Amino acid sequence: MDHRIIYTTYDEMQAELLRLHLVRHGVPCWLRSMRVGGYQGITFGPLGEIHLMTAAPYAEKGKRLIKQAEADGFLRHSEGHIENA
Repeated sequence: MDHRIIYTTYDEMQAELLRLHLVRHGVPCWLRSMRVGGYQGITFGPLGEIHLMTAAPYAEKGKRLIKQAEADGFLRHSEGHIENA
């Protein structure tokens, strides 16, 4: 199955809250990161990124839910960004 990155952030808590929010609204998703478990030293650049992933058919719905969450104040605007692709 084709997978898409729909959101990228450096904030682990924000990523997990957003993942739970999307799952609650019917978008199956998961987090992918290059961080080493339990090690918090790398929190910038590509090695510090946390990607919120979903299957391609759910990508647009997921992005809409993320935009709505930002508008409602659920997300802090500076913590991450919605992917274009």
